[in-house]
Amino acid sequence: MTPIFVKFPAARTLGAAVVTVLMLSGCTRAGTIDAPAATADNRDALATQAPEYAEATSIASPFGDYLAGMFANRQRDLSAAADYLARALEDDPDNPALLHQTFMLMATEGRMAEARRLAQRLTELRPSHGPATLLLVLDQFRAGELEQAGQLLDRLPDRGLSSLTAPLLGAWAESARGNWKAGMARLEDLKAVDGFSMLGNLHAALIADMADASEEANQAYEASLSEVGSPSLRLAWLIGNFHERQGNTDKAVALYRRYLAEDPGSPVMEAILAEAGQRGDTPPAPAIATPAEGISEALFNLAGLLDQQGATDIALVYIRYALHMRPDFTVARILVGEILQSQNRHEAAIEAYRKVDTTSPFHYVARLREAESLETLERDADAIDLLERVAAEHPDRYEPLYRIGNLLRSRERFAEADEAYSRALARIDEPAKRHWTLYYFRGIALERTERWPEAEEHLLKALELQPQQPYVMNYLAYSWVEQKSHLDRALDMLKRAVELRPEDGYIVDSLGWAHYRLGHYAESVDYLERAAALKPADPVINDHLGDAYWRVGRRQEARFQWHRALSLEPEPDVVSSIEGKLEDGLDAADQPNG
Repeated sequence: MTPIFVKFPAARTLGAAVVTVLMLSGCTRAGTIDAPAATADNRDALATQAPEYAEATSIASPFGDYLAGMFANRQRDLSAAADYLARALEDDPDNPALLHQTFMLMATEGRMAEARRLAQRLTELRPSHGPATLLLVLDQFRAGELEQAGQLLDRLPDRGLSSLTAPLLGAWAESARGNWKAGMARLEDLKAVDGFSMLGNLHAALIADMADASEEANQAYEASLSEVGSPSLRLAWLIGNFHERQGNTDKAVALYRRYLAEDPGSPVMEAILAEAGQRGDTPPAPAIATPAEGISEALFNLAGLLDQQGATDIALVYIRYALHMRPDFTVARILVGEILQSQNRHEAAIEAYRKVDTTSPFHYVARLREAESLETLERDADAIDLLERVAAEHPDRYEPLYRIGNLLRSRERFAEADEAYSRALARIDEPAKRHWTLYYFRGIALERTERWPEAEEHLLKALELQPQQPYVMNYLAYSWVEQKSHLDRALDMLKRAVELRPEDGYIVDSLGWAHYRLGHYAESVDYLERAAALKPADPVINDHLGDAYWRVGRRQEARFQWHRALSLEPEPDVVSSIEGKLEDGLDAADQPNG
């Protein structure tokens, strides 16, 4: 799927910038706590004792609050960590390490009023502190104090992430003063940096667009588009919005369709495309209408850039700053939720998704993402209820029912999963390539409920939609092998699957097992040994290898593999079969396990 957010064509420069900014921040996570008093020898022990210790000593001991904060941080309860450290800071207000960590936690959590107070103190101690200075810059912009904002902006260090942030905000500061040409000029150095010319061109276009300099805006938009192989949803929408306002709806529609060619079925882009067709002569509102919104866009772009590199905590700080400048920035709320999900902070992610405006085309996406987090939290009934409501509200969309099927399948509720997949398929008029997973997963559900003819039909349909798909070939061919049907075709199919996924232990196992079923025992040993090396903790693969060893006369090794398979807690039916083989050998035991 094509990313929603702005993509960056080069990663090397970005990687260096991310490393530098993390070094400047003194941490690899925004919430990492530098213990001013805990030693290396007692840090872990103190951390695990923190809740009881803090409860007993928090009134009398600031260190108790620090320990509780450190423990909460390790548990990724960053809001609680911020509260504890703020209390510890009351007793040690000039501790720069503690001040830095408390500020970063407040900013990460979006608690801007508290973060602002800490930023004032922090910049007095460390005038070049980038994130704290940046927050003060933003507050001056919000207050309309452009001169003071510019002075603070000059204090940002000329390295790391600040070297990207400063020219972007400086350009928008010039725009706010009415000097749009000077704003575009501020971006020239950024455009010269390898990997960031797209970002510089995009903001030059937005600045010229806001100034009604249509020719310059068009040139810069086209330059930004030329930097990427395929546009992200955000980039396509920003440029399409410009073309629509210029009366070039056909050009905008062509760009939207170009995006859909890469991400077919995108609910957000389909909504944007539908609006473009229904708008008539009424132009849409500008995507970026004020310099403050331009600054928010810049921070959003940088947050996406950081997220792409896995620097999720500092990305979260930047996206919180973007929302500080533009509270109604829906797509930024989606990114907050995505980052929180990637950090396994699913309760917080759900809260973020629920703040997405119900009138936004992103609301549908937000509810699907919310259901993902509910599923991860094992709140299955809540997730299914939400998805059923979304399905009822969007009778033309198959995705909510498909996701219900996936949830039920993952819980091994295969009959119910099949019913959900069947309802999803009923909403598809013409199956397309992107629907292969729906046929594949329904095929699995049908096979697991012993409805093989229907399962085979769906697996073959998945393969028709996505030829050479290794996972479909593996499941279908393995099933044929187990049924001792189409063995030659299954063998050829599995050979191709292994060529496509040589490091997938399950697919390699399937090929080895096909050779076994065909009586090619020596060949089966080669593949099954390789599969066991790739997936050493899988009981079925180890059991298969034991069977193959037995057939080639390696009886002692066979028994070792069967014992190993038993130690890996296989399914009950596999246990009884292995025990029989250990007792009597393979020839006298039941048929080998598939």
